[in-house]
Amino acid sequence: MASSPKYTAREVLDAFYKAEREYMAAAPEDRDFTGIAATLSPNVSMEQTSALPYAGVYVGPDGMQDWTRRMADYFDVVDVQNPEIFERPDSDRIVVLSNVHFKVRSTGQEMDFPFCQAITVDLVRGVIVELRPFYWDVAEVNKALGHGQ
Repeated sequence: MASSPKYTAREVLDAFYKAEREYMAAAPEDRDFTGIAATLSPNVSMEQTSALPYAGVYVGPDGMQDWTRRMADYFDVVDVQNPEIFERPDSDRIVVLSNVHFKVRSTGQEMDFPFCQAITVDLVRGVIVELRPFYWDVAEVNKALGHGQ
């Protein structure tokens, strides 16, 4: 017998976004990954496009921690804003259309872009299983980070 959902995708995603904002804003010596880890499945995976300096497939909490360290080295603000979540009732797959606000740690440059994510969530355990982010302007992100110049 399958377990009934205990969480909504929105609750899981909101917890992840909150923990991510706090982690990114912290100075390197003060970063605490436990808040983000609490929102992730042990087998979570995320693939970042090969066009970015933090490209790769990140697996498990250790992989996600590696990704968050890399992102936090580049940005001191990563804030997914005004998320509009598309989901079917009781589905574990959702799509998020939003804007993302970045602030480049080294220069203070701020950027705002449309942003899309396809996410799979375990509704019983209340954790994220898979993330697939899609950036609007990868070239502009790379330019702001001094990557590929």
